[in-house]
Amino acid sequence: MIQKTNSHRLRACLLLFNALLIFFLFNENIFAGDDPENKIQSWSVNLSLGSYYDSNILKYSGKYLNRFLNGQDEGRFHIDSYDDFIFEYSASLNYSNRMFGNLLTIFGAGFDSDAYTVNSVKSWFTYDFFWRQYVSTSLSFLLSYSHIPEYYVRHFRDEDLVDSLGFTPETFKPYEFTKDELSFWVQNIFSWKTTRARLYFSYMRYFLNQSYTEYDSKDFLFGFRVFQRLSEDLDLNFGYLYGTSAATGFDEPGETKEISNDADASNYEHTYTAGLGLRLPRIFSLNNEITLDAQYQLANYTTDDNPVSDPLHSGRYDHHYRVFLNYNLDILSNLFLTVFYNWMGRDSSTSSEVNKEYVSNEKDYTQYRVGINVNYLIKF
Repeated sequence: MIQKTNSHRLRACLLLFNALLIFFLFNENIFAGDDPENKIQSWSVNLSLGSYYDSNILKYSGKYLNRFLNGQDEGRFHIDSYDDFIFEYSASLNYSNRMFGNLLTIFGAGFDSDAYTVNSVKSWFTYDFFWRQYVSTSLSFLLSYSHIPEYYVRHFRDEDLVDSLGFTPETFKPYEFTKDELSFWVQNIFSWKTTRARLYFSYMRYFLNQSYTEYDSKDFLFGFRVFQRLSEDLDLNFGYLYGTSAATGFDEPGETKEISNDADASNYEHTYTAGLGLRLPRIFSLNNEITLDAQYQLANYTTDDNPVSDPLHSGRYDHHYRVFLNYNLDILSNLFLTVFYNWMGRDSSTSSEVNKEYVSNEKDYTQYRVGINVNYLIKF
């Protein structure tokens, strides 16, 4: 369970971040006299601060939103509201140098977090590190690692406790995970300069808390994305990702997935993405643009368990839909404003006729986020 000390740490970090942002905003020329473009090596700091409204922070279906509002299911709900206002903030430090001849090398490290104003149990951090290397003027790759130390999803009923305690409030336990991700992509800009393509690979490990270790998993992700400039003001992109998730499927010594009586959430997924970026006429001499990205994902669960022993996963398939709309405004050469609207939804079903309504009631949801973000870049 996320401790209350996390909320105090969030507030302290947020205050420090705000102080740094204000300091740099009012000292735009603090590094005057340094010209990064003429340097072999350079540093940059990226500070970002924003806020957004989330309409459904735990991705609850209509069934559970109604139960929350009606005060049902004692022990399930550990939130004060199903929606919230969130402060998001991040900071990163990058170092650039030409270590291999005239080829650029970039190292970076950073963190970002979402601090929930009402439901602090949902606040989280992530840390990341990366190395980007140019192999030629048109070919580069990036290797990165990120870590989420603790992320709260929601409370679920621990089925292992039901046999001894029955359907009591004590059987609801928090579902939390720690995540490690190692990612790699390679990008090429083609000779005609208007097309670039990336190939992606990611390996992820999810470690669940003690009540749900059967959901520990090893995940792989492969795919590509192509970015195409059609004109000076219009860019398009499209891509595809294939992912697999192999869940442990058991939680007791001596058990195996084949003889376990636990849920098996193993699955594979196909994700299709498409987007555009449209540069708009300048406003008061300021550059601005709109970007729109859409994503469709089909996830199929692969458990061999029958619909009675694992009704939530046997034969299940999910349709995920996501839309991301951004308006970006360049306030200064190093100060950027983004206003955004994100919409997410999931439609779940199963090949098991007897469980269709159950799966839909458990997993269908819609959610939207609307907010604003300010990004400040300092080079020295």
